[in-house]
Amino acid sequence: MFTRKHSKSTKVAVKASVVAIATLFGANAFAAGAVDFQTWSGTNHLHPGNTISASNAVATPNSMTTNPALNNSAWAHTGQWFTFMNHDAGNVSVTVNGAGDFAPGFAVWASGATEFDGGTEPGFCCLSTAGFTMPHSFNVSGPLGDNGTQWMSGGLGNMAETLGYAVSNPNVNFTSGTGWGETILAGTHDVSITNVFETGVTGNTSAHSATLDFNNLAAGWYTVYVGGTDGTATTTGYDLVVSAVPEAQTWAMLVAGLGFVGWRLRNQPRKEFDMMPA
Repeated sequence: MFTRKHSKSTKVAVKASVVAIATLFGANAFAAGAVDFQTWSGTNHLHPGNTISASNAVATPNSMTTNPALNNSAWAHTGQWFTFMNHDAGNVSVTVNGAGDFAPGFAVWASGATEFDGGTEPGFCCLSTAGFTMPHSFNVSGPLGDNGTQWMSGGLGNMAETLGYAVSNPNVNFTSGTGWGETILAGTHDVSITNVFETGVTGNTSAHSATLDFNNLAAGWYTVYVGGTDGTATTTGYDLVVSAVPEAQTWAMLVAGLGFVGWRLRNQPRKEFDMMPA
């Protein structure tokens, strides 16, 4: 399932909401670092044709949604956060595979030229309907500026845009009564409001796996939050894989180069005959 990008008027309203929050608290009223980041199995720098991964990571079964105590909103500190740098614009896939019966979900944001600073906990100014502050409980599925996302941007954090989210549990269908009034649905969803960082978000899910595919993902920093979407699961492990696919032009040059090498090999004289006297 895919959602359309928001209208220009929505974008203006989102920006206004973020500015209002920033004005309320002051740009320097709080120090960023409300969430910690996990380490990858190797580098977190992505180049065309390469893959980065985090293996045997762990999150609680209902850290992204299905926790009734949070009215099904996400819990920042029981899921896990990763950042990565995409060095060249191109198509990028993000996949989370759950171990055992773990049903993963995840969301992806863009912070642009700088790595996400972790956001700021704004205190008791903003409480969810379940009575929790951000980001103990937060809005994992809405565009920045929506209620429950304010801790990430607008003077409290340097996040630039929410791009999309995926939920592998097919039974997730929360359209009202959530902690921050957000909608959280099974499947894959494009929730970006501009084409600054990508030109489309698609993907697919199964019972224990989820993938988001980003078309023409711009060079820059991105953040991934991974959590569980089924509180009845008995396992907590997963693997995160991010892959960069070379653009069509790059593939064409590679194929052409291999073809030229093949031609040279086919037309190269055999040495034993070259050595024979005339």
